[in-house]
Formats: sequence, structure tokens, C-alpha cells
Amino acid sequence: MTTKRDPSKAVQLGFLALLAISAATAAFWIGESILYTRAVGQRFAAIYTDASVAQLRASFPELAASASDVEALRASALAELARVSAARTNRYVWEGAFFLVVLAGGMLILTRAIRHDAELRKRQQNFLAAVSHEFKSPLASVQLAAETLVLRSADADGKRLGQRILEDCERLLRMVDNLLDTTRLEEGRHRLVPERVDLRSSVEASVAEVAARAQRHGIRLDIDVPALTLLVDRTALESILRNLLYNAVKACVAGSGKKIEIRAAHAGGKGELTVRDDGLGFPPEEATMMFEKFYRLGDELRRTTPGTGLGLYIVKRLAEMSGAAVGAASAGPGRGATVTVTWPESALQ
Repeated sequence: MTTKRDPSKAVQLGFLALLAISAATAAFWIGESILYTRAVGQRFAAIYTDASVAQLRASFPELAASASDVEALRASALAELARVSAARTNRYVWEGAFFLVVLAGGMLILTRAIRHDAELRKRQQNFLAAVSHEFKSPLASVQLAAETLVLRSADADGKRLGQRILEDCERLLRMVDNLLDTTRLEEGRHRLVPERVDLRSSVEASVAEVAARAQRHGIRLDIDVPALTLLVDRTALESILRNLLYNAVKACVAGSGKKIEIRAAHAGGKGELTVRDDGLGFPPEEATMMFEKFYRLGDELRRTTPGTGLGLYIVKRLAEMSGAAVGAASAGPGRGATVTVTWPESALQ
């Protein structure tokens, strides 16, 4: 699962496996070559040793003038055969050892790089978690003060400024929550406890959280969710719905959209929830990339739309952990987007 979420790590591990296979191949080649050389040497040595004087004279008539010459030839041939065999064996050992050292060095460097990268990622996650926790308490305090200011201020400007502070605090707290959720997911600390949850009630509660902001921007929320009970983790479902709706509102604000539709259906033995907006949209070819961690649309959008690129990533991870599937579709920039979450039959009650 980790390598699917991190292509660079998959490439590193694949290259490391390739180096290991190459090292094993080189070691096999060394052993095979040495054994072959020894076998050939032993075979020729046996021929020279077992051959009679007459056979050697027939094979080397120009050198075999007498029996003593034949015996000298036998000894010389055996010595030369041993020398050549030893030379070939040494060459195989040195050449093979060189390649093995190079491959082992590459494996060592790549292994250390992978380990260092893992340690760096862990330190980054710990840092994000620590900073997020440090942010959350003062932001909650500021939010409480802003709510008090909005409720008690009789001045129109005071209410307006208090409302602005409240909106910014809510946005920052959502970002902090997303960072904390991401850290828990990456570290495998997010445990799901399935229970019977009414989908419509959860959708209505999530819609209530974004209703005020949607109303301020003239965005209409249209809900069509029938009675449908899911066997899922309540917190995970709420996080999925909350991130989908916040993302849809953000897309409408950035793309001048005015409508968000939340639909659900029980068809084909599966439960399906769709959140459709008429806002920013995205190029169809980027549909699979929308759920990547920190992924956002083009550079221009990075300067004009808020967010960290974690909302849909969290949606996908929680959906996968719940046994559900999630997908996104859009007809193109400025033409809205649809995100669909599909639960299997086993999650329906």
C-alpha cells in the first residue's frame, strides 16, 4: 500500500531489487565459469595423462621423436593446462568481484538513501503533528473570542470583522485537522470501528457545518439522500462527508459556482454517494491525480484558491480503509466536478 501511495519509493525499491538480482546473476556467473574452467581442465588433463605414447606420437608427430620427448610433452602440456586454467579462474574471480563490489556499493547507497528518506518523512510527520497541535489550542481560543464578538457586538463593523475572524479560524482549524488526520493515516494509527450509521443524518450534519459559508457565497445545497444505513466507522464517514462538502464549496467559490448536489442511492447491491458542484472543475485527464497527497491543480490555481491538497487524499484513504471506492470526474475546467463514493454490499444494512 505504501508504495502505491509513493511512486518514488516504489522506483527505489524496484531498482534495489534489480541490483540484488544483478548481484545474484554475477555471483552465479562467477561460480559457473570457474566450475566450467575446472571441468574442461580436468577433462584435458585426463586425456594427456591416460593417452599412450603411441597416441601422443600420432597426435603430435613433429614433437614426439622419442619416448622421452613424448613424456616431456605430456608434462609440459599438463603444466600449461594448469597455468591457463588458473589464469582463467583468476580472471573470472577478479572481474566478477569487481562487478559484485560495484553492485554491493550501489545497493548499500540506495538502502541508506531509502532509510534516510523514511527517517526524514517520519521527522516531517512528527513536526507537522507537533506544529498542528500547537496551532489548535490558540486557534480554538481565537475562534471562541470571535464567536463572542459576533454575538455580543452591537456595531455592524465589529460583527463583520468578528465574522471574518471566525471564518479564517474555521479554515485554519480545518487545515490543522487535515494535517493531524494525514499524520495518523500515514503512521497507521487511525483505527476504524464499524457501527450502524444513518447516511442521511450524517449528510445533514455535515451540510449544517458548511451551510453558513455556502449561504454567504450564494451557493445552494440540494440534498437527495434516502434512508440508507451503513456499517462503517462514524468518524471516518463524517470526515469523508465534511471534506467532500468543504472541497465542493471551495470549488464553487473559486469557480463562481452556485449549486452543490448531494445524492445517494442503493443500486446494484451497492451504496453510492455523489457530491456534484458547478464550480471550478478540472481537466479530465487529472481525475486520478485529484486524490494524491498535496496534489493541486495548475500553478495559477495555487495562487488563487486556498487549501493544502489534503482533503481528497484523506477521503480516498478513509474510503479505502472502509472497503469503499472513490472516484472523481469533470467535463473540464469551469464545468464543475463530481466525486463518487461507493460502498460494497457488505457495508449496507
